[in-house]
Amino acid sequence: MANANLDVALKFYEVYNTHNLDLLDEILSADYVGHVNAHDIKGAEAAKGFISGFITGIPDANYKVVETLVTENKIVTRWVCTGTQTGNFFGSEPTGKAIDVNGITIFEITDGKISQLWYNWDKFTLVQQLQA
Repeated sequence: MANANLDVALKFYEVYNTHNLDLLDEILSADYVGHVNAHDIKGAEAAKGFISGFITGIPDANYKVVETLVTENKIVTRWVCTGTQTGNFFGSEPTGKAIDVNGITIFEITDGKISQLWYNWDKFTLVQQLQA
């Protein structure tokens, strides 16, 4: 069961890396809540909107999972995201600057789907890199 849950969590990053937003319909539960820094994103459609905004700004974003911790129904991933801001990024005009940001995500898996996640990343470094 734990390996199947890990596979579900890793598919979340596949959405970013391949721009396959429809994959969210397969991996998110009907009552999904994503806790992203100070915001809650509820449901697959809201998640698609958030991720779409991210990949519009950084279309070559690539998430690489560098470490995982697996329990019965929780998966913790430590990751690095790299890319270049060549598009509008949540209201910020393109800078053409590269990003290299670290983060940690905790996934709660219920009945084979992501029911919640807590997504924390180094926003300060991202802002510094885009302004440099």
